[in-house]
Amino acid sequence: MCNAIVKPVIGIILLAMVAITLWRRRSASTEAITHTNVVATISYGTLGGFTTTVANAGGPVMSMYLLAMRTPVKVFLGTAAWFFAIVNIVKLPILIGLGLITGPVLLLDAVLVPLVVVGALIGRWMIPRIHQLLFDRIVLILTILGAAYLLVP
Repeated sequence: MCNAIVKPVIGIILLAMVAITLWRRRSASTEAITHTNVVATISYGTLGGFTTTVANAGGPVMSMYLLAMRTPVKVFLGTAAWFFAIVNIVKLPILIGLGLITGPVLLLDAVLVPLVVVGALIGRWMIPRIHQLLFDRIVLILTILGAAYLLVP
C-alpha cells in the first residue's frame, strides 16, 4: 500500500522538477541557482531529503539541483559521488542494525567490485569527451525515464 502511494508521488516530484528545470532553461534567465537563492536551495534540499528517506531515490533530485546550478560535468559527477559516498557511509550503521547487510549481500558486493572498477575506468575515459549540453540532456532524459517508471503501476 505505502509503496503504491510513494512511487507515484516521487515520480510526480521528479517530473515537476524536470519541468521547472526545462522552463528555467528556456526562459530569458540564463542565471544558475546559487547559494543566495534560499527558496530554491531549501526546496531542492527538502525534496532530496524526502525522496532519499522514503525510497532511497535522492539521485535524480540531486541531479536536477546540480543542473539548475549549471554545474560543469566533472564538478557535477565529483560532487554527486562524494555526497552519496558520505550519505551511504552514514547510513551503514543503520542498515547493519536493521539486518539489511548480510553475508550474501556482502558476497554479492564483492562479486560486483570488478564491474565497479571497469565502470570507473570507462567513466574516467568518457567524461572528458562528453560535451556539457549532451550531458545535461542525458541527465534530463534519464530522470524522465526514471519518473515514468515510478508512475507505471
